[in-house]
Amino acid sequence: MCLKDTVRTQAFREAIQRVVRPGDVVVDAGAGTGILSFFAAEAGAGRVLAVEIDPLLAARLRTSIERNGLASTITVVEGDIREVSLPPGVDVVIAEIIETGLMDELQADAIATLFASGVIASHTTVIPASYTTCLDLVSVNDIYYGFSIAAPKHEWPFYNDPGSHWHATPVSSLTDRVAAADITFHDRIAAAVDTTVVLTGLRDGLANGIRVSGRLHLTDEIELGATNALNGDKIIDLNVPIAVHAGQSIPLRVRYRLGGGLGSFVATPANASESLALPLVPHR
Repeated sequence: MCLKDTVRTQAFREAIQRVVRPGDVVVDAGAGTGILSFFAAEAGAGRVLAVEIDPLLAARLRTSIERNGLASTITVVEGDIREVSLPPGVDVVIAEIIETGLMDELQADAIATLFASGVIASHTTVIPASYTTCLDLVSVNDIYYGFSIAAPKHEWPFYNDPGSHWHATPVSSLTDRVAAADITFHDRIAAAVDTTVVLTGLRDGLANGIRVSGRLHLTDEIELGATNALNGDKIIDLNVPIAVHAGQSIPLRVRYRLGGGLGSFVATPANASESLALPLVPHR
């Protein structure tokens, strides 16, 4: 899907062309098909280390490298990015191990490991540069085939394509969308997020979900929201729906763990005395 997602892939190509300089040593963390490694070689990298944990993908990537005459530039390193041996102080790290909110993938853990091992040094440029997680309260139609479904909703953009035969999920935003976390990949990353956000009602309605969305900053100039294979919105069911009124301020304490999955996400009233009026999403 990532290879076929033209918006995602072309944005990464542009970012790589802007960042990689002739002769650079580049690490591609989670190389997959290898397309981002190929872009790095295209941009003039002197050496690209394509790290891939899946044996089948690693084997096919070696074949692709040979087919494209890039064996002198790109080397496949088979294994977990957190465990393989890599040279210290590389010039560029490309790490697209991203899922919405950085909860369901290993991006933060991988970056932290590369810092600890010295692969990422003070001069290293990381693509993407940072990630912003956003939240808003929504009214969502959770009826599927006649049944109310409380499972998290993964809302990829292509689900709403006309004639696609995907079930469309009507979603209406009831509050503004605010940033819950700004994670910079050029710095050491704390795995736990614990913050308070204040949402403001946009219109009257009953919120039965909290939407997690994000913005991926590849460079200072290149930014990505949700694409067909990257960073699709997630909607988490609220056990206790909340009546939202236009102009109302709704403070929430938000906690989750990077790489900890959607099950680590907890939103509780910032003021415990208001626990009956605000939504509660429990840790499971």
